[in-house]
Amino acid sequence: MTAEQSLPAAPLTPSEESRWVVLAHIGGLLSFIGPLIVWLIYRDRSDAVERESKEALNAQITYAAAALALYVVGGLLAIVLVGFVFIIAATLVQLAGLILAIVAAVRSNTSGTFRYPLTFRFLK
Repeated sequence: MTAEQSLPAAPLTPSEESRWVVLAHIGGLLSFIGPLIVWLIYRDRSDAVERESKEALNAQITYAAAALALYVVGGLLAIVLVGFVFIIAATLVQLAGLILAIVAAVRSNTSGTFRYPLTFRFLK
């Protein structure tokens, strides 16, 4: 067998699937890198892992973009002493992303799925 002809990866067992779903959400504590890694590696081996890692990835990208935008606006407006409100808002968005990643990990482990609120669906 040549390098181009590799065998398809075996499907995940239910316990492995549950583990990677939780890790996809907990990976959100590292911003979008954790869910991205899980999605890239396991998307072909489990529908549940693909769905949940995409959900976590979409949420973390949304929260990172919102926080970055708020930091930029806050930095620009800080010149006129109003920007601190945006910097506080950006910090709260990042904190919400961390808290929601933990909630998603717990809920997806018990019920199997979690939808993040206020999230753009970049990956469908």
